Amino acid sequence: MESDEDLIAAYLNGDEDAFTRLVERHLKSVYSFTLRFVGSQSDAQDIVQESFFKTWKNLKRYSSQSASFKTWLMHIARNTAIDFLRKRKHIPFSEFDNEEGNSVFDNLPDETPLAEELLSNVQDVKDVEWAISQLSPSYREVLLLYYESDLTFEEVAGVLEASVNTVKSRHRRAVIALRKLLLHRK
Repeated sequence: MESDEDLIAAYLNGDEDAFTRLVERHLKSVYSFTLRFVGSQSDAQDIVQESFFKTWKNLKRYSSQSASFKTWLMHIARNTAIDFLRKRKHIPFSEFDNEEGNSVFDNLPDETPLAEELLSNVQDVKDVEWAISQLSPSYREVLLLYYESDLTFEEVAGVLEASVNTVKSRHRRAVIALRKLLLHRK
C-alpha cells in the first residue's frame, strides 16, 4: 500500500488519481470527526468538502517533517469546523469552566468508576453520543480526535496546536465531565 507521502508525491508529479486515493483513505475519519464535532450531517458534509479543498490547495506546503499527513489534515478539518461554528455563532461553552478555564470538577474526589468502565456498561450508544454532544467543543474535540480518529496525544496536540500536557489535561477533564453526564443520565 502506498504511503500518504507517496500519494502526495505522485499527485504533485501529475498523477491526478493519487489525490483521489488520498481523499478516499481519509474521508471516513475526517467525516466522522466533523459530524460529531458539529452535530449535523449537512454541515459536516460541507465542512469535509471545504477541508479537502483546503488540503488540495495547500498540498505543496505540506511537509512530513512537521507532522504526519493525517495530523495535518485533521488540523485543517478542525480549523474549518471551528470557523464554520464561529460564523454561525453557535459555539456552546461549558458552564462548568471558571474564568481561568479550569473546570469546577478538577477538585472533586474521584470515587466513581473509570470512564472506560462506564462506557462498556452503557447499553445505549445514544447516551454516549448525547453526553459527548453536551461537552464543550474543546473537550469534545480531544475525545473525538483521540478515540474516534485514533490519534495519539502527541498527534492530537499537533492538530490542536497545543502542548501534550494541555491535551492530556483536557482529556482528563473531558472524561470527568463525560462520566458525570452519564451518571446523571441513568
